Amino acid sequence: MNDVDLVAIAAGEEYQAAKALSIAMLSNPIHIAVLQGQGETERQHLEAMFSSMLRERPGEVSVAKHEGAIVGFLRSHKCRRGQLSHEQAGQDREADEAEVSDIEARIEHWINAWAQRDPLEPHRHLGPVGVLPQFQRLGIGSKMMESFCAQVDANHEPAFLETDKLANVRFYEKFRFRSIDESLVFGVRNFFR
Repeated sequence: MNDVDLVAIAAGEEYQAAKALSIAMLSNPIHIAVLQGQGETERQHLEAMFSSMLRERPGEVSVAKHEGAIVGFLRSHKCRRGQLSHEQAGQDREADEAEVSDIEARIEHWINAWAQRDPLEPHRHLGPVGVLPQFQRLGIGSKMMESFCAQVDANHEPAFLETDKLANVRFYEKFRFRSIDESLVFGVRNFFR
């Protein structure tokens, strides 16, 4: 799609970006499992999560814009080491998922399960990445990934990501991401690349 611009997020665009990302990622299996649905309430919960992330841990954010509106989102941040020690995350992972019913506790359990696989060596952590459903399969995600990969290659940085969609696994393989681990979280297969 030629009429899409890839730019750094501008101050004041965080709300629009969080909303677009919540729409783009609402149907992700892990979000459905963790939030226990995919209606407007769950979308609003995702939007709040992404808004909080953009305020507290913005990292480097690129957005794809079509006619001035955000239609795609890519965030990465530099990690000096894993977010949690693998021992801490492993202890949380042992919790019985059936007993985790509160949404906030479910989110924490999911994040800790992913953090358990976060590399301990310095790396560029990619995610979240999303494109509005009506703009998917038009090359926008590829354009964002090409820009990201050029940046990490130029800086000789290893990159890492998580995904819960098999279609995304194939997509990321086009950009030389290889699977290093898999796990089930709330019954959803997760891939670590």
